[in-house]
Amino acid sequence: MKSPSSRTPGAGMLLSVRESLLAMVGLGFVTMMVAIDQTVVSTALPTVVAELRGFKLYAWVTTAYLLTCIITIPIFGRLGDYYGRKPFVVSSIVLFLLASVLCGVAQSMVHLVLGRALQGVAGGMMLGTAFAMVPDLFPDPRVRLRWQVILSSCFGIANAVGPSLGGFLTYYMGWRTVFFMNVPLGVLGLYFVLRYLPHVRQMQQANIRLDWQGAVLIALSLTGLQFLVQWLPVYGASLSMVGLGLFTVGCATAFIWWEKRCTAALIPLDIFRDRSIAIMSLLSLLLGFVMFGLLIYVPLLLQGGFGLTAREVGVLITPLVVSITVGSILSSRIVPHIGRPAIILHSGFGLLVAGGAALLFIDADTARQWLVMSLVSCGVGLGFVMPNLTIFTQELVSRSMLGISTAVLQST
Repeated sequence: MKSPSSRTPGAGMLLSVRESLLAMVGLGFVTMMVAIDQTVVSTALPTVVAELRGFKLYAWVTTAYLLTCIITIPIFGRLGDYYGRKPFVVSSIVLFLLASVLCGVAQSMVHLVLGRALQGVAGGMMLGTAFAMVPDLFPDPRVRLRWQVILSSCFGIANAVGPSLGGFLTYYMGWRTVFFMNVPLGVLGLYFVLRYLPHVRQMQQANIRLDWQGAVLIALSLTGLQFLVQWLPVYGASLSMVGLGLFTVGCATAFIWWEKRCTAALIPLDIFRDRSIAIMSLLSLLLGFVMFGLLIYVPLLLQGGFGLTAREVGVLITPLVVSITVGSILSSRIVPHIGRPAIILHSGFGLLVAGGAALLFIDADTARQWLVMSLVSCGVGLGFVMPNLTIFTQELVSRSMLGISTAVLQST
C-alpha cells in the first residue's frame, strides 16, 4: 500500500514526485522513439533504396513523414486543448507503432512511403500534445524547467546514438530492424503513459466547435510550401513552380482571412498581438534553421567536403549532441536563481553566434580541438535556448492556449 506522502503533490506539481517521475519517464520514452527514428532511418536509407530498387522515391521517404507531421502538429495541438492531451498521446503511440511495423515489412518503396506518411501523422499528433503535457504536470515554470530536462536528455541521447545504432542494425541485422526497434520503446512509453499520465482538460466548454475549414486551409498551405521547397531547386522558376507558389500564397492568405473571422479558430491569431509571443515564434523558426544546419549540413561538409569517414564524423558530431543535453541541464539549474530569466536566452544565442562564427573559418586542416570547441559552443547555446523558448511562451498564454502555442513552436 502506498504511503500518503507518495500520493501528495509536490510543490508546483500536479502529482507526487514519484508519479511525476514515472509520467515523465513515459513521455521520455515517447520522445526518444520519435527522435531516434529520424536518425536511424536516415542512416539506413541508402541500403533500403538499394534493396527495394526505388531511387526515384528516395526523397519521399523523408518528405512524406515531414509533410504529414507538420500538417498534424497544430491540428492536434488545438484538439488537445479542447479534449485533453492524454487520449491523443496514447493514440499517437499506438499509431506510430503500427506505422513502424508497416514500414518494417514493406516490400516496395511505395509501401514504405505510405508507412512513413502514417508515421508522420502519429509523430505530429505526438509532438502537438506530448510537450504540452509538461505544463499540465508542472504549473510552476521553475519546477517545470527542472523536469523538462528529462525530455531534453532523451532527445539528446537519441540523436547521439541514433546514427551509430542505425548503421549497426542495418549492417548486422538488416534495415527492417531499424523500424522494428521502435516497438520496445513504444510499448514501454505506452505502459507508463497509460498508468501514470493524468487526463487534464484545460477547456471545459460543453459545446466545442472544431475549425475544420482552418485545418484544411493550413494543410493545403503547408503542403504547397513543402512541395515548393522540394521541387524549386529541381525545376527552377518554371510555370508549374510559379503556379504552385501562387497556390500556396493563396491558401495561406485564405487561412489568415478565415482565422481572423472564426470564433473558434484553429490558431487564434490574437496571440501574436503579444509582441513577446511573436518574437518567441520567430526565434523558434530561426533556431530550427540553425539546428537543421548543424545536424544535417555540418556532417555533410565534414564527410563530403573534408573527406572524413562516417566514423570520424560521428565522433566529432557527438560532442554537439551531448552538449545540447548538458546545456539544458545547466539552464534548469541557472534560471531559478537569476532575477531576469531572459538572460539565459541572450547567453544561449551569444554562444550560438560565437560557435557559428568559428565554424566559418574551419577547413580540412583545422585542428579537431577547435572544431569540437565550436560545436560544443553551439550545442550548449541550443540547450540554453530550446527548452526556455517553450516555457517562456507557455507562461505568456492562457491555460486554454497551451496546446496550440506549444504546437506552433514545435511546427516552426
